[in-house]
Amino acid sequence: MESNIITIIQILVTIIVAFITAFLTNSNERKKQTTVFFKQEGIKLQEEILNFWCSILFNDFQSTINKYIKNNYKRIMEENNINKLDKITETMVIKIVQKDSYMYSSKLTIKYIGNYMQEIYKKKEEQEMMKQIYLVSKIIANMKYDFTGEKTSVMDLLKIKINDLDRKKKMKIYWYEIKYFFISNYVRFN
Repeated sequence: MESNIITIIQILVTIIVAFITAFLTNSNERKKQTTVFFKQEGIKLQEEILNFWCSILFNDFQSTINKYIKNNYKRIMEENNINKLDKITETMVIKIVQKDSYMYSSKLTIKYIGNYMQEIYKKKEEQEMMKQIYLVSKIIANMKYDFTGEKTSVMDLLKIKINDLDRKKKMKIYWYEIKYFFISNYVRFN
């Protein structure tokens, strides 16, 4: 009798575990299918988005905007209902890049993009260049992970960008890392 009860319990546990496993596997498969779809359909666009952000870091903002306009003027004009090339503005470019970044990036990457946008639209005298460089580096590192699964260190990116990365600058970067970790998790300093 005791042996039968143990056998029944084992069968019930096996059935429950099988249902839970099937449920979780099905849920994970849907997520994988969605991810695969976006990766297959958007590889060229993902490359373009990552290239845009890398250009901001390794070149400069204005030349990146100008290059984007040169390569995408038809799309920019179409999405903004304009018919003259000289009517394209920096804001139009940023909106398209924001939209594309939103479509293909993780929630965390989008938060860093939002923080960067808040920083670049401050008055010139209030802007902090090191903060902007940090945020762009963080966006690039996160996008690279989003798109390829490869982790990249922000500090490694900054070592490429900044030739004189001394202790003071490193400490500032580490402060931003801590600060934006908390900001990204909805803790506000204001």
